[in-house]
Amino acid sequence: MYCPHCGKKRGENEQFCFSCGKELITETRSTRSLSVLWRWLPVIMFLLLASSLSGYYFYEESVTKSAIRSFEKGEELAKNGDFKAAQKEFKDAQQKRPRFPAAETNRAIIDNALNVEHSLAQAEQERQQDHYSEALELIRQAEHTTSTYKGEVSSHLQEEIASVRTTVMVAQLKYDMKGKKSIDELKPVLTRAETLQVDEAQEIASEIRSQLIDFTINEANQYLEENHFTEALTAVEEGLEINKDHEKLSNLKTVIEKRRSAFEEEQQKRIEHAMVVAAKEEEMNRTSAIELTDLKTEITDYNELKVTGQVTSKATVPVNSIGASYKVLDGDGKEFDQGEVYINPDKLFPDDTGKFDFVLYDIGEDVENLNQFTVEIDHFTWYLD
Repeated sequence: MYCPHCGKKRGENEQFCFSCGKELITETRSTRSLSVLWRWLPVIMFLLLASSLSGYYFYEESVTKSAIRSFEKGEELAKNGDFKAAQKEFKDAQQKRPRFPAAETNRAIIDNALNVEHSLAQAEQERQQDHYSEALELIRQAEHTTSTYKGEVSSHLQEEIASVRTTVMVAQLKYDMKGKKSIDELKPVLTRAETLQVDEAQEIASEIRSQLIDFTINEANQYLEENHFTEALTAVEEGLEINKDHEKLSNLKTVIEKRRSAFEEEQQKRIEHAMVVAAKEEEMNRTSAIELTDLKTEITDYNELKVTGQVTSKATVPVNSIGASYKVLDGDGKEFDQGEVYINPDKLFPDDTGKFDFVLYDIGEDVENLNQFTVEIDHFTWYLD
């Protein structure tokens, strides 16, 4: 050991230098402090390192938990169908933890879900413009996109796709119903309507069936006017295939069969039968047996003219196969249409009442106000038992 002041050698425990007389305590204390510091330095460094690592760990743990929270929130939003908000949460989770495979996968699923919703929105726009083929093609593409995925998001999208497809197909049915004027044109529309198991489609099917009945009756009447009984029966039987046991069609079939028999039989038999009846009674039965007691017209929701009426039998014997010839007059009193309708039931006993109804489909296409049209019953035809 040496004196820091004069450089002379000194003893180990001396507090003053014997050469220069200066105190040696300061050096000793300083040396001891440095010695203590060097002994504790590893501990201090360890504590600092441990503190830094702990802080870093807790920071990383906090970021991970935040990313998981965003991921879980995104999953919940996706289950509820809020795909936009779910996409934002998955993006946030990826930004916090770039290596987050589940968030990346779910984000890809949500991106596809948003594409599907965009396609469905385009399909709805096409439907509103009556572009049904284009709308159904967009729906088909959307369905193909979801076919590779499973889970709640896919199930939600498939339900939405099914709902949009049904809406488009029902709208297409309504569109295709318009302007159809024959049984052959309406049959394919009816088949499509019956395949859709929704209430609105079934209502359309019911309306089509009603139209088919009226078309069948009109077609059969046209054949009857020319005494083409076989063709008239064929038309009615085709209608009965669609509407089995329908009362109006069954009655019309009976009417046709009886008229055919009457046409084929000798007319003399009816004259001989009529001669048995008293002259006055015979005259009334032949000329005034049927009385019109009610006649109404109304405009349907489809802008068609519906006619209903009621008759009473004034004959003294049963009458059957009762037909009512009618005329449709426009606002100027000119004849617009004419035809014949049959009374239900087929047979009326004295003082019995019967009813009839028919619908004019084409009358309203170019007419703004159907109220200007009137219907007149021209005359009745019937047969006596």
